[in-house]
Amino acid sequence: MIDLPSELVAILSGPHTTAHLLTIDLDTPLNLTSSGAHLEYGGVEYRAGYWQAKASIKQQSSPKIGEINIDLDSVDSAITALFFASNWLNAPVTISKVWFNDSNQILFKTVIWRGLLNGKSGEESEKKATMKLKAASIWADFEAARGRKTNLKSQQVFYPNDNGFEFSGLVITDIPWGRKGTSSFSSGGGGAGGRGSRGSTQRQF
Repeated sequence: MIDLPSELVAILSGPHTTAHLLTIDLDTPLNLTSSGAHLEYGGVEYRAGYWQAKASIKQQSSPKIGEINIDLDSVDSAITALFFASNWLNAPVTISKVWFNDSNQILFKTVIWRGLLNGKSGEESEKKATMKLKAASIWADFEAARGRKTNLKSQQVFYPNDNGFEFSGLVITDIPWGRKGTSSFSSGGGGAGGRGSRGSTQRQF
């Protein structure tokens, strides 16, 4: 059984409403709310209109990797620019829930989920643009395979001043493993074209 704080019990016993807060710790933190209006709490402004809390978050007694989807309205180019200018992979994500009284004042706030960004894609149409993010709980990082990756953060662990992988997340390259090459090679039997010359390039005169 969960022991609720006395102040939350008092809120739940009377008229109240709730909303969710989303914080993504990019180079410039992104603070959004599912409320119908902008909110300010703890000196931080949470912007409305970009995110709706659709994820179903459940509390469990045992550690488990949980993944949630976060859809952002990216019609405003500032949202897209923020991700392009930041190293978003493994950026910390925090989702909180707040309770209001009948005067729309925030009386209580609690964190309900923490994780790390691990995926980003987008969808666009003539009238709508959506940035689709995926975030996994902190246990995903605990079980992650260790080693170097082709991203800026991993590269700068060993070479702090190297920005060679700054835009690696924007480049998608298919590597044709095992495909037949285009070079002309000798593939004959014995003699000069046999085993001793395997792999040599034919000369053209």
